[in-house]
Amino acid sequence: MTPRTVCDIRELPSLRALSAWAGSHGTRVRYLGPTLEGEPVWGATRGPVTRVARGSRPDPHPVPLVWSSPLAHGPANR
Repeated sequence: MTPRTVCDIRELPSLRALSAWAGSHGTRVRYLGPTLEGEPVWGATRGPVTRVARGSRPDPHPVPLVWSSPLAHGPANR
C-alpha cells in the first residue's frame, strides 16, 4: 500500500507569502479565526494542502470569551 497525504498544514512567514501561494495554486485566502493570543489567522487550501499565516494587525473579528457555569442554571436553581 502506498502512503497517501491526508493533511499537510504549514505556516508561511507572512500574509503576502500566503497570498502568493494561494494565487499560484488557484485558491483564495480566507479568515480562519484568532490564535489564543488574539492574532488573526488566514489560510488557503488546495486539496490536502493548507498553508496558514498569522496577521500582524489586531484580529478583525474579535470574539469575546464568555464562560457560564453549568451549575448556575442547573435544576436545583430553578
